[in-house]
Amino acid sequence: MEETLEQPPQKARRISGAITWLMRTGMWLLLGGWLLSYFGQHFYIAELLSNFRLQFLILFGVALLLTYFARAKRLLLICLLVAFGFSAQETLRIYLPADQPVPGKTKVRLMSFNVWAVNWGFEEVIDEIRLHDPDVLVVLEYAGMWHEALNALNKSYPFQHRDPRWHGYGIAVFSKLPLENAKSIPLTKTEIDNPAIEVSLRIDGQLLNLTAGHVMSPVSRYRLKLRNQQFEELAESVNAKSSPKILVGDMNCTTASGYLANLISSTQLRDSRQGFGIHTSWVKFAPLITVPIDHVLVSEEIHIHDRFTGSPADSDHRPVIVDFSISK
Repeated sequence: MEETLEQPPQKARRISGAITWLMRTGMWLLLGGWLLSYFGQHFYIAELLSNFRLQFLILFGVALLLTYFARAKRLLLICLLVAFGFSAQETLRIYLPADQPVPGKTKVRLMSFNVWAVNWGFEEVIDEIRLHDPDVLVVLEYAGMWHEALNALNKSYPFQHRDPRWHGYGIAVFSKLPLENAKSIPLTKTEIDNPAIEVSLRIDGQLLNLTAGHVMSPVSRYRLKLRNQQFEELAESVNAKSSPKILVGDMNCTTASGYLANLISSTQLRDSRQGFGIHTSWVKFAPLITVPIDHVLVSEEIHIHDRFTGSPADSDHRPVIVDFSISK
């Protein structure tokens, strides 16, 4: 029997049909992943997905541009438009001005820097710190080798509370201002060695209570459970202090996480990013998935003059720098 060859136009139509089917299927999967991300308090994977609100917004924008080529049905187009609009509102509202108290007399610069425990770029990190010249510096992933390297800051920062570890959860506070009541507090101490730090500083005669922490990265169900318990313990620490107060550190999630949202509401703190932008801080190696997981949360008496991120200086995190004052 003579074999008949498929006509080129038919073959092209079949390939085109397969491509449009794949595009539409990808769009429905994208919508499903976005919806799942709102159930982080019920599903572990959903909690991880909640960190990528900005990426969902960008992908929805791309999907809408491709709907013509995918020959999307009306239902799919409507769903994409609703998801894009909702994501845009949720993601970009961080640019709206915050309700703030009047500025205080003295402006103080706070810098939080996760230097990455296995980072050997000591000079680069020290140069970045000196470039921004913070009054108070919080160092996260303060491993043993950083304990020695950051002795270079002793002259500039005579007041210190350091708690190094061999692993990635050591922490330190360096200050140009005298520290009062400085102490380490263990988080989930029956489970893991993970200290946070409490210190107080006097600014214009007012006592500022600062809590600094680096909570567990939630890369498994067990670690997620520990991280959420650490949130509860940090909230207890903050609520035990009088205002004004600041909670700073690597929270290993964005404010889209329901757990971090609960911490913020239970402590009545405010995200210092409000009015300044998204400020992604991790991870520098993959710009397409970078997310804002380093936070500075402040009480209502604190006026934020400026907030920005610096250079990672060989770390996997960008430092967060905040200029603030305490309203009288």
